[in-house]
Amino acid sequence: MHGTLYLTRRRGIYFFRRRIPKLSTYLPPVMVSLGTTDRNSAHRSCVQLTAHMDRMLEKNAHLTLPEVDVPAFFKAELRAYLDELRNARMIERMDGSLTAERARHHRLEAFVLRSLVEDGLREEMPPERLLQLPVDERPIAARIQATKFREFISPAFKQGVQERAAQLKRPEHLSQHEKLRLRWAAVEARMAAHDAVQTVPLHSSSAARSAAAAMLQTLVDVTDRPIHPTPAEDALGNSGTTQSKEEPSVALGTSASCQAELPHLAAPVLTPGVSLIQGRITADSIAHQRDQALQQPEEALFSGEAKDARVERVYGHDLFGVAVRMTRKKKCNAETKNQLLKSVTLFVYITGIQLVTDIRPHHLEIFANAMAKTMPKHYWKSPRQRALTFKELLDDAKTIPDDKIGLEAGTIERHLTTIKSVLEHAEYEGTPVFGTPKVANLVPEDDRTDAEKTAVFTVPDVRRLFAHPLWTGCRNFRDRHKPGTKLFKDHHYWINFLLAHTGARRAEIAGLLVTDVLEEDGIPYIYIRANHLRGLKNKHSKRRIPIHPELIELGFLEFVATIKSKQQFVLFPAAVPAKIRDACLDPHAPPPPYDPKFGDNLDHVMRECLSRSLDGNPLRYSTKSLRHYVNDTLINARGKDGLTLLVSDIDRRDLLGHKQIDVNTGTYRREEKPLGPLYAAVQLLPRLISGIGLGDSE
Repeated sequence: MHGTLYLTRRRGIYFFRRRIPKLSTYLPPVMVSLGTTDRNSAHRSCVQLTAHMDRMLEKNAHLTLPEVDVPAFFKAELRAYLDELRNARMIERMDGSLTAERARHHRLEAFVLRSLVEDGLREEMPPERLLQLPVDERPIAARIQATKFREFISPAFKQGVQERAAQLKRPEHLSQHEKLRLRWAAVEARMAAHDAVQTVPLHSSSAARSAAAAMLQTLVDVTDRPIHPTPAEDALGNSGTTQSKEEPSVALGTSASCQAELPHLAAPVLTPGVSLIQGRITADSIAHQRDQALQQPEEALFSGEAKDARVERVYGHDLFGVAVRMTRKKKCNAETKNQLLKSVTLFVYITGIQLVTDIRPHHLEIFANAMAKTMPKHYWKSPRQRALTFKELLDDAKTIPDDKIGLEAGTIERHLTTIKSVLEHAEYEGTPVFGTPKVANLVPEDDRTDAEKTAVFTVPDVRRLFAHPLWTGCRNFRDRHKPGTKLFKDHHYWINFLLAHTGARRAEIAGLLVTDVLEEDGIPYIYIRANHLRGLKNKHSKRRIPIHPELIELGFLEFVATIKSKQQFVLFPAAVPAKIRDACLDPHAPPPPYDPKFGDNLDHVMRECLSRSLDGNPLRYSTKSLRHYVNDTLINARGKDGLTLLVSDIDRRDLLGHKQIDVNTGTYRREEKPLGPLYAAVQLLPRLISGIGLGDSE
């Protein structure tokens, strides 16, 4: 009998209910009213109905697939996957990437696959089998089981099985039952290959093939009959001249023989419009692939018609396709999205891996080591460099001093975390990946504390900076580094001075519009908000900052009025990147794309001012140091008793655009914070040119 029958009773009427083994996961149970309240009569009808259904199953389901096809497909899968698995294991042994943890993962993977075959496809391993493992290995096995389950039931796995079966001259249109049987054969082949590789030394390839062949004798395939090796197969898996009449002889030979007898595996699933790089992998060729991925269409909305409902969707396995889809779901600005894609670009450039399904833990190790030990700090700065491969770039960098080689630990961590996020998103989409890597141990240690990573101005040093001729009087406009009587209050003058009195980020000040300088209740302030020039770092960056009295005394409001009188709406047009400046200054032109380098044209002048004012700038102050200086000054502002904080943590975070640490202060408040307390805090910042400020103790 092909199923278990159940008699159920509802309101006196008997119903026939039945589940069919191996199909119960995919087909709903059959339930039919028998139209009687008499149990004996219902039982007779139930037996007759069951017999009739059994005959239908024998005729329509069990005989639709020729019995020789599934064994042939099974053997084809076994040969191909065994070669692939052995090569991967051999590479691990040869390149030194085989760690104890990885070896344990391989052993548990074989254990999990046997569980999936013997206990059936299920997301959770049966408790009795899980108890066979040591306590510390059970969580790992459970995670592997869940990952493998999702892989085997994924649309991508099903599609790959059907494509490979079609290459073996299978019928074009497969029934649901046939698809299940083929998928089950693919799962069993993987289990057999993993067991063979685990139990036989890798250097003995013939023994590995023999072990796999011997396993076939103990496996019951989906045709409910054992697969026997043919007499023509010897101990090494080679075929002779004789063949069994029941099924064709299939030799478990070398990879070359497999390629001769079998077609290649199906091509990888790619995002529409994306093609893999076939030749030289350079920054330019990778950028072309990234642009292809950026052109992929957004997922279409449901039309409202039942026929258009999509149950399953197969996503591309290419790294950039996954990364672009991930950035579209993330709530971050354009600069952050560009940084994420740059991390993927660098990973492909260093490793050559273009598919998420090809990423292994040792690729992350290669990536981290290359960034820390061989990658120049400055790269792809010219068209010539962008046309070089990674090896050619390293050859080109042999003459670079050692202190110019190796990226910072924080940068390496950011790149590694991005690749980990891409893998997690691929797994979320249903793409089978090797696993989520641990990147913490790949980041080189940084001996500096977080406070040491960015130098913080002291009050004397920041005053020495603003005593430079650019802010006190220079010789002429072309030579602003020598003392004189000329003072030019342009973007170089105001932007850096505003940074020292607001604690804002450079792009926030450089991208101000005339309409961002406002007044409320007699307090003038600047409104930091996103516009067509530049975005903001995060949602907490939107804020109002009162203008320091020294800025008003030096004529900042008059400067704003002058710009406004010229009917200009950009406050510092010369700070806008040159390539988008014309578009930004034309009110009728469409908004230009956001430039993550906004304000970079201030760098050269500021670096020169720092070097000349601070004897070569040995502490390596930067524009970012001014933001740290404001924060540090407000943290250390104390009352006369030396203990009382003059600026609350809430007000300081509001000024700097930092997220509040408390749900109450971060959520249950008005969006526009009151200016009074913020103005009192700003006035505590020292005056830097025109005298002693309220916050000075001198």
